[in-house]
Amino acid sequence: MGLSEITIALVAGVTFSLVFAEKTGILPAGLVVPGYLALVIDAPLYAISIFFVSFATYLAVMHVINRFTILYGRRKFTAMLLTGILLKLGFDNVFGITPIDVGNLQAIGLIVPGLIANTIQRQGVIPTISSTMLLSFLSFGVLLLYQTFFV
Repeated sequence: MGLSEITIALVAGVTFSLVFAEKTGILPAGLVVPGYLALVIDAPLYAISIFFVSFATYLAVMHVINRFTILYGRRKFTAMLLTGILLKLGFDNVFGITPIDVGNLQAIGLIVPGLIANTIQRQGVIPTISSTMLLSFLSFGVLLLYQTFFV
């Protein structure tokens, strides 16, 4: 996957996320998440693992870490990101299902579970997952159109 395809997917994801959030008030788990998921949508096991790690991150922060410290605002967001990074690294090392094409985007992939978990905490599982998946498929559609006509 070339740099232009990565750029197209991320720009489409950010654009769709901004418009969707403005029109509906529902946050799609961070601006870069739909674009990133559009890039890995052809590896469904990997995409599912991202949501699994995201939910595990949410549970770990809200029901374990939250018992030992007061989490709010930036502290909670930081806890979500760091926990997501650690769980994602552990999951990827144990199961090794990271697609080769994602190698260039490893850093973005590490923060995605934390972003999703933070949004789950803010607005719930169903709105977060459904809006993120919808925008990921739309971004994937834009990526397919680009690959069909310009590559």
